[in-house]
Formats: sequence, C-alpha cells, structure tokens
Amino acid sequence: MRNLQRLSVGQRRIVFFLIVFGVLLLFVALAWLLIASAINPNTRQMSIALIPSVSVREFAALPDADAYPSTVAVSADGTVYTGSFASGAVWAIPSDGGTVLELPNTRANIGAVMGLAITPAGDLLIVDQNDTDPRTVGGVVWRWREGDVRFFAEIPDDRGFVAPNDITLDAQGRAYVTDSGRNEVWRFAPEGSGGAGGELFWTPPPLEDGLPVRQRAITGIAYDALNDALIITDAEAHEIYRVQVDDAAAESAVGERIYAHGDRATPPGFDGVTVSPDGVIYVAALGQNGIARVEDNDLAYIAGLFRGAVDVEFAAPNRLYVPNFDQASIVIPLVQPQLPFALDVVTLGEE
Repeated sequence: MRNLQRLSVGQRRIVFFLIVFGVLLLFVALAWLLIASAINPNTRQMSIALIPSVSVREFAALPDADAYPSTVAVSADGTVYTGSFASGAVWAIPSDGGTVLELPNTRANIGAVMGLAITPAGDLLIVDQNDTDPRTVGGVVWRWREGDVRFFAEIPDDRGFVAPNDITLDAQGRAYVTDSGRNEVWRFAPEGSGGAGGELFWTPPPLEDGLPVRQRAITGIAYDALNDALIITDAEAHEIYRVQVDDAAAESAVGERIYAHGDRATPPGFDGVTVSPDGVIYVAALGQNGIARVEDNDLAYIAGLFRGAVDVEFAAPNRLYVPNFDQASIVIPLVQPQLPFALDVVTLGEE
C-alpha cells in the first residue's frame, strides 16, 4: 500500500485500471469455462431404438478428430462408404464394421464431401461442396476409381453448382444431384457432363400460403426402384416429393407431394432419404436427430438421439446406416464434437 501511495496520480490510475481489467478478464474467463462445460456434455450421447422391433448400435468409429461424416452409401457387396465434410477424406468400411480404410487421393483432391453414390461398375461418385465455409458457393461431382479422382459433372451454365447436396442413380445409371442453393434437381448421363451433359430435371412447386417458412431447401434424394421414381426431401418446408423418372418429365415434372409437415409441432428438418426394395421410405430428420419411416403423410420415428442424423442408407436385408455428423461444432465456437465420430446401424427386426 505504501508503495502505491508513493506513485504519481497517473501511475496509480494505470494500476487501478489494470486491476479492474484483470478482474473483469477473470470473470469473462470463468463465464466462458462455465458456458463451455454446460454445452459440452461429459458423456458421449448414444443413439437409441424408439420402437421394440428395431435395434441400434455403433457400427464403426472414424479415425479423425475432424471427420464430420456427412453422407453414407453402401455397395452391392455390403461395403459402407462415408466421407468427411471437413477434410474431404472418404472411407470404406467392411460390412462387419472392421478396419476403416481411407480411399487414396480423396483427402488431397476433395474439399467438402456432401453426397456419395456407387455406379453399377463400382465407381464412387462424390459430391464436393469445395469448402466448409457456409458463405461460399460452388461445387463439383467427382468420380473415384481405384485411387484415381476425376471430374464427373457440373451444371453447364454460368452459375454452376451453388450448394450441391445429395446424389442418387436410377436404373439406367443416370445421376441426379440436388442443389439446395438453386433448389433444383439436375440429371447427368452415366458418363457425366463430359458426355451427354446435364439437364435441369425438377424444381419444387412454389411455397403454399400459410407455411411458417419463407424458402425451400431441397436436400436429400433417393431412387425408388419399385416405382421407378425419385424421392426428394425439403429441409425448410419439411416436405417430401415423389417424381417419376421419365425423359419427358425433364424441366417440367411436377411430382407428387407424399408428405407435408405443415404447422405441426417438432419440424423434422429433413435431410437424407432412402427407399427399401419394397418401397418403404426412411428419412433422416436432422431437426429431430432421428430416423423415421414415412407412412400415410405421417412420420413414425424408429430411432433417435443421433449426434446429427444427416443421412440414412438402406442395405439388404434389414439395415439402415446413419452417420453422426455432429455439425453444431462446425459453426458454434464453444461446442466441441463428441469424439470419436461414428456411423451407427439400425437393424430392422433381428440382427
């Protein structure tokens, strides 16, 4: 105290402000730690079955702390593929959930994986959004074959892809890509836009009056082999459409709305979608972190508490694969992902 009294008035003011600033900084740091501990649970949340006839378990853990698996696809031999939205790496996992293998040259050549599809020849089509920054636009579809990453498709106009999201193939091997920035579905020949080029296949109808949303966001897409149609989801209007695969329908297809959430509670925030061989539709309800079966304009949730249910893929005879995207930690500074990132498997009936 005596030493402080010997200081000049100016010096004492500096010391006073340093003490006050230090105390304020301490309070801010404590508040930061308290908030971080409150929003980051000590235990890792695990998905659960919501009905007795299904079971849920972790299928495979991914190796990277920035894996952020945004999609899933399954080949004819049961190999499961997923890709990282953050690093561009693509992994292959055997059907028994064994060793996770990174596909060569994917991390080095791909920016942000959003969608995957497997061609009849076994090639992997990869939807790349280029960058994880939500303020950026653009994208491309790549073809991966035995370590070789080559261009497959892009929209042939000045805008190009804005926010490409998901991809599926029809019985003829043609690729359909959703773009949630343009709110369109584009179709490409089996050889990609380097061959017969791409064409605008479908756009959703205008929003109806009374919906509590201002825009659409076309996200998930899957091929319904039983009806030779596409199933397309809308994350903002919370709707699902069925559009027949018909050459004459390109650019003018209207489609049939098979689900409309309207003003009901707990909006699903649809993302990925898949269809079983017998025509049953399963959707990833990212807004509810659950997987639901679509039944007569209703949703029957069968599994929940995923850490970002961004996609779902059916694999015969009775499996659904679900990636845990854990996307909140990409955009919210204090939120940390619940490591390790993983894929879960929902078994319909007995294992």
